[in-house]
Amino acid sequence: MEVPGAGDRDLEPKLDDGLNNLDVTRALSRADEYAYNLQHPDGHWCGEFATGAFPTAEYVFFSQACGVDISKDAALFRKHILSLQNSDGSWGIAPDHPGDVSISAEAYLALRLLGLGSECRDLQLARSFIRSAGGIAKVRVLTRIFFAQFGLIPWDAVPQLPAELALAPSQSPISIYTFWVAVRLSIVPLLIVRHHEPIYALPNGKSTSNDFLDELWLDPKKKLAPYGRPFLELVKSDAVGFSFKALDSLMYLFKGFRHGPLRYIARKKIVKWLLERQNSDGSWFGYSTGYQLTMQALLLEGFKNEDTPIRRGIAAIQTWMWEDNDGKRIQLSNSPIWDTAMMMKGLCSSGPHRDDGRVQLAASWLKANQLFGPKTDLAQYCPDLPSGGFAFEYCNPWYPDVDDTAAVALSMLDQDPGALEKFPFIRATEFILGMQNADGGWAAFDRDRDPSWLHKSPFNDMDNLCDPSTADITGRVLELCGLVIRGANAATGRSPPDLVYRAQRAASRAIPYLASLQEADGSWWGRWGINYIFGTYNVIGGLALFADGDGKGSIAAMMQRGAAFLTRIQHSDGGWGESYATYDIPPAPPGSGPSLPTPTAWALLGLLSASVAPDDPAICRGVRWLLREQTKAHSKGGLSWFERPHTGVGFPRKLYIGYKLYEHYFPMMALGQYMSAVKAREVKKN
Repeated sequence: MEVPGAGDRDLEPKLDDGLNNLDVTRALSRADEYAYNLQHPDGHWCGEFATGAFPTAEYVFFSQACGVDISKDAALFRKHILSLQNSDGSWGIAPDHPGDVSISAEAYLALRLLGLGSECRDLQLARSFIRSAGGIAKVRVLTRIFFAQFGLIPWDAVPQLPAELALAPSQSPISIYTFWVAVRLSIVPLLIVRHHEPIYALPNGKSTSNDFLDELWLDPKKKLAPYGRPFLELVKSDAVGFSFKALDSLMYLFKGFRHGPLRYIARKKIVKWLLERQNSDGSWFGYSTGYQLTMQALLLEGFKNEDTPIRRGIAAIQTWMWEDNDGKRIQLSNSPIWDTAMMMKGLCSSGPHRDDGRVQLAASWLKANQLFGPKTDLAQYCPDLPSGGFAFEYCNPWYPDVDDTAAVALSMLDQDPGALEKFPFIRATEFILGMQNADGGWAAFDRDRDPSWLHKSPFNDMDNLCDPSTADITGRVLELCGLVIRGANAATGRSPPDLVYRAQRAASRAIPYLASLQEADGSWWGRWGINYIFGTYNVIGGLALFADGDGKGSIAAMMQRGAAFLTRIQHSDGGWGESYATYDIPPAPPGSGPSLPTPTAWALLGLLSASVAPDDPAICRGVRWLLREQTKAHSKGGLSWFERPHTGVGFPRKLYIGYKLYEHYFPMMALGQYMSAVKAREVKKN
């Protein structure tokens, strides 16, 4: 396999539509230097995982409830939360996103607990926004739970969560394993929290009807705020939703069945389940909300702060903190596996780095984090699945996922073409192939776990309780399958025949799945990155490896339509961008949003994968845009790019993620792939 960009970087400068390729080479050299200056001594990379104000607010709530002293950092937490406040006093779910009443209410309470007076100008503005949006009565379910724990909203205004759910077999129509990982890791400890319905003290004392935030209610005498759709509306149009609502009402009448014969057994099983999943570093899961709720659930079940599991958990959570000039905050998660794989790919795309000792060190670090063994949630309902996947975080052995595993496998090939016949790559690929869904696609964490009816439950106001197949992940896996198939005849390191056969079978199911999802405008919707640019680039990258062998030409036609879409939405300045609003209902047009480094790189990668010539005007304009925008300097040397809006997605319309290294390694990949295309054209001419 030829590694893109791994050849000689000393190309003579060529002019393509006024583009000096020597400038591209210099830009890549500066980007390389910047990347190496961010590398950790053990070889890995990890940028900030930015998600707004709510993770820090939740940490403040946890500390208040569980008696964790954070007074020494209070000023830094305040500084961070206030740095994210919008001019109208609100907090959004991402930078430059309109205010969200739930996030704003959580930030308001956190600032009050951190010592900010309610009459300060910042909180006056916040209060005005929250009240204009309907007040606390309009907050989401998770916010209601946090507020109910302090008596700020009645527990009866929170949907029921029966602990007996933990007793349901994994293969039953509904169990804890029906929910996708990020939801599951909150729901399981919440089964305990909802059982106990705790009331914790606020600075004004402890009360089941605390007036600490009465200024955020439009009518403080009416705190039993309804949730979900009304009964009459459901009975007319939604039988499943009506059934869920009726069951919730029945549980409400019987106090959640908390005195039922199975409740004690369920609670004990949940405690055992949570303790089993404490990681070796003391943390839980890879998600701070579930992590903190787990410690709270264990404390409610009789553990003390001094007990080993809680003591280790409280200590480990400090490693999730991030501090800079904007203050201190807790990250919702951390992304070292993903960032290291992608940075390796960027470096191997940008030049002859695969033999560099620093890249080899990164490859070794990744291999050391491969997960083997039966202890995963997947094993509960996929006992046939081989181990060998990768997680997203530093320490999360129970939850390997498809996307990270595919990213690592692809980076292994970039760094070492002989990886095709080596154990780490083979086991990673076997894990991925074993995760293919019945519809031909791949999801992020689960296999065949997408009961859409579950979204009708009163607990679902995030619209993302399950983990369906997606075009973007399927496109990335299809690229891996294509490289495995091509590796059957590789000169260095050949794919094992059985792996080739399985990759061919998987691809034969994945391609029709992707064809069924192509939009009328030629694009694909992006689940894990914003939005159609991300989805389209990933799918084209996978299809490109199968176009030559398609006698009907249908794959090439799909790619051409995708490339035409990317060209059509290019901005007049040469860049690409897409806004959060493309996920709204109704959505904004694809490609609407300011030009940014990450989507510009995605679009260029998609066009180049579609075999658009490097001297095509759209590509030259995009490359020039990246060259102009490379202005972010590192104190030790090198240059990068900067973007304020988030480009990653956790939950469409609910949670957007700022992967702070996206703005660096994706432009590296794009410029590197561009130079590889230039070189290939020069070789062909000669």
